[in-house]
Amino acid sequence: MKKILIIIDMQNDFITGCLGNKECEAVVKNVVDVINNGDYSNVILTRDTHHDNYPDTQEGRKLPVPHCIKNTEGWEINKQVMDAVNSKYNHKDIHIIDKPSFGSLELAAFLGGMKTYKDDEIDFVGVCTGICVISNVLLAKAAVPETKICVIENACACVTPESHKTAIEAMKTCQVDII
Repeated sequence: MKKILIIIDMQNDFITGCLGNKECEAVVKNVVDVINNGDYSNVILTRDTHHDNYPDTQEGRKLPVPHCIKNTEGWEINKQVMDAVNSKYNHKDIHIIDKPSFGSLELAAFLGGMKTYKDDEIDFVGVCTGICVISNVLLAKAAVPETKICVIENACACVTPESHKTAIEAMKTCQVDII
């Protein structure tokens, strides 16, 4: 049995930056605890990645807050999270996927190519539960439908506690295990 940890968008802009909030800031410790206490064969981190043309994109028009602009401090993965990953896991077992949208087709394809089986488990943590976490969880469920997909609830956060709870309930409906 192999276990894979997927860390969604634990980036500075979502924690302490322009889209950060106290819920996302508070979850950093829980994400680090999952990393330190887990026994994963692979760790995959996603990075929300935008460019200088962000205001001209559909997302930029609907959410007019430039964030996670490539190669900025806000785009970087939180230092505590990255330090925990680098100290616990071998670099060959760590993968970073830059994603231009909420969900990553590259992540789904990567998981589909990993040859996971029904005894395997993929655990998700990160932010924001109701946007990027749910999008990638459902893509993973579609890519590897027989693999156990789990969301570690206390290691995820969203814009509000209510939007977090709504996303958790939606994922339960889609046969995702909430732990």
